[in-house]
Amino acid sequence: MTSQAPIVDQQQAYPPTPVVIDRPTQDTFEFTTASAEVHRRYCDDIEDQVQRATIRLAHQLNRQRRRLGAAALRQAAYRQVLLKYRRMADEELRGMQPTDQLLQDAGRQEDAELYRCREQALAVLLDEQADSYVYLVPQVLADREAACRQQARLVDEQEQLNRQVKQLGWVRGLLGLRRVRQLQGELAELDRQLLEVQGEIAHQEALLDVIQAADTNRDAWLARHQHTLDRGAAAVIVLTRRLLALATPPGSAQSVGEVDLDHPIGHDPLTPPPASNGGTASIPAGEHTSVALSTARLVAASPAQPDEPHR
Repeated sequence: MTSQAPIVDQQQAYPPTPVVIDRPTQDTFEFTTASAEVHRRYCDDIEDQVQRATIRLAHQLNRQRRRLGAAALRQAAYRQVLLKYRRMADEELRGMQPTDQLLQDAGRQEDAELYRCREQALAVLLDEQADSYVYLVPQVLADREAACRQQARLVDEQEQLNRQVKQLGWVRGLLGLRRVRQLQGELAELDRQLLEVQGEIAHQEALLDVIQAADTNRDAWLARHQHTLDRGAAAVIVLTRRLLALATPPGSAQSVGEVDLDHPIGHDPLTPPPASNGGTASIPAGEHTSVALSTARLVAASPAQPDEPHR
């Protein structure tokens, strides 16, 4: 038995963005385990969103005194989550700043063609290759820092016990031997706890490594489809301008600040959309929530049509 376990250096918390990993995971098993946990957290987060959407829609049903089966209600909640991800993708496209030439070209296109370009870009952003787990970083960093604090506490206790053992080295007699054995037992327990907490720190490092690897893969995926994304960004910007202009007639005292490209004139979230409404087709009941995003990734196969496109 060693009197002191090896110590994992405490590290300062890194900012959530960009993700910084100073010790990449070399253990394949540890990396694979961390990958599975990150994916599980991601799916659990989506499931939580569906559950919250289900509760909101149930309250809406009660207020309107409408009836809807449990399966249909969950389908509606899935659609709400999918539409949320599509709106987030629209926002990402708007922030890509396409060139003036692309904007001019898009301005000469009909709405139907612009929606087609948008769907192609959404298919890239909603593909599993574009999944991002960066939002998990703050919690992982907090868990790692908590483990580092626990390690520091255990090391301090270990040093105190080692000093006591050293002091008892000059004590003779049965009482001294008993106390030494007691301290050695406590040191053994501290060794066990230290190994456990160091394993937890290594696991948190592996989680950060997985998140960074996924972000690197996402950047490479988006770079390979930059042209599609640029055209989609121009399409989203032009469509938004057109729909905002329609929603705010000249001379109107009130201006509309945003518009939903999937439902420019609004929609009833409890009413199933047509099967061709890009990426919002129904999802088999009983499937795990990750199926929701898989369904969203089929958007390119069935381009969405706006409720009332500008002509």
